Amino acid sequence: MSPSAPRARPALLLLVWTILGASTDAKYASGARRSGHRLSTEPLEERQAASVTQCLALCGALTDCVALNFGTITYTANCQLLGQRACDGLPLVADAAVNYYDVYDEPQNGTSERQMPFWDDPGCVQDGYCAAECAAKAAGDFCTVDAHCRAHPKPSSVYGCSNSTCQPSADFWEMRPGVALPRWQLWRLDPFQWAWKKLKPGTCSLDVSLKLGVGAVAHISACWLSQHIGTRLTFRFTNSVMDLYYSDSASTLHYLVLGVNIDGMVNSDTYSLLKISWCGGNMAIGPASNPTLVTAYASVSQSIDFVMVYSANADSWMTVDSGVADPWLFEESGVATDAVITVPSDSYVHRRITATRSLTLKFDCKALRDCAVRFRGETRVALNVVIGGWDNTATGLIYYGDIGGQFHVVSSAVLSDTEFNTFTVHYNNGSITVYHNEAATPFYTATAPHAMPDITLIGIGSCCGPKTIRVARYDPAWRTDTWLTEGSGYSNGDEPEPAP
Repeated sequence: MSPSAPRARPALLLLVWTILGASTDAKYASGARRSGHRLSTEPLEERQAASVTQCLALCGALTDCVALNFGTITYTANCQLLGQRACDGLPLVADAAVNYYDVYDEPQNGTSERQMPFWDDPGCVQDGYCAAECAAKAAGDFCTVDAHCRAHPKPSSVYGCSNSTCQPSADFWEMRPGVALPRWQLWRLDPFQWAWKKLKPGTCSLDVSLKLGVGAVAHISACWLSQHIGTRLTFRFTNSVMDLYYSDSASTLHYLVLGVNIDGMVNSDTYSLLKISWCGGNMAIGPASNPTLVTAYASVSQSIDFVMVYSANADSWMTVDSGVADPWLFEESGVATDAVITVPSDSYVHRRITATRSLTLKFDCKALRDCAVRFRGETRVALNVVIGGWDNTATGLIYYGDIGGQFHVVSSAVLSDTEFNTFTVHYNNGSITVYHNEAATPFYTATAPHAMPDITLIGIGSCCGPKTIRVARYDPAWRTDTWLTEGSGYSNGDEPEPAP
């Protein structure tokens, strides 16, 4: 039974809401909505009271009393003092001679409870609003105990009841209603391409901790889309100077400030705490102690829904307190056991692996063209196996290093933007073999044109339009559903620095 489903209200729901206070301990009882019900549990005490107000006063005298049943109970008792509430998973039993009351220390708790939508559902009144169908859905919902917050929000272990509202623990933040992620997620800034994450709606500032790669030029851009079009507000900096510029809705570039001295703000030895903001087009960046060290104004006419990052010349590393996550995590299909991941154009999803010279990567891809696999080591050398490249006419290698270029291109139209195709890519010390769907023989074989280092990063993506991929079904290291159950899972860019 859904709390939001329209239903005819039973008579007990039409009774006047009452809050009864006991002057000695300032206790408050709420229970008109539970008229004609009693909580089935062993009481702390059974007493005879002249009124429900006196019964409440007796409850206030007991440290552990959090609820009460009042009415015709036994020949000698009409007041049961209870150490548990209906929200502790206990049944409320229909009994016309008894009324059940929750007991609170503050009157606003009863007011909050009265306003909750579960009272529209008779089943929630009878079974208690901690029943799964009546429980809290997200942070901010009313609660009295932790159990109220753990039926729906995920991961359930990190949610609890604080000050009568459901909240994730201090180490987590709520990405979307009922789904929390750990704070200070790691995000590697790649030297080969931009990487995107989606902003939680309403976010216009980020607290980050950044370590700049040696000789790197970091780019952090708040943008309209996960594409290189439309509004993009860019913070570009080295360890000594900062540039602020933006592209407007027509993608016209506007430079705002260039070459501002920021010596000491970031370095390549330690992580530096920074605050970056762009609220209302007011761009600002600086250390946590001086968040407006560099400022400028950008004329913004489009919403800012994504952040993209890039680190020219060398990898950089950044942890982000909250506010951004992989775009697919905002969708139910992106946190399923067999997650569907959409990779933006001109980007990759990466995963760090143990250094190796032999590996296999199997995945499903739906794309119009260019579904590439990237093999990388710790040096700035990368090898792309471009499947369905060149407008889905060929497959070949692209080598990035001191000597770059395209190699071993063969004709192959193997991609579709309407259905998934499966590819199995074997890599062995620079030798490449690619299988299509379940074919027994490869449709592509090649050898890297130059020596390759040990592979420590593998990625899927490339240029020329988005790709929809499935890979967790073949390798659990890519699973995202574990964010909901374990509070951890695959995150693009969650790749620690290599050991020195």
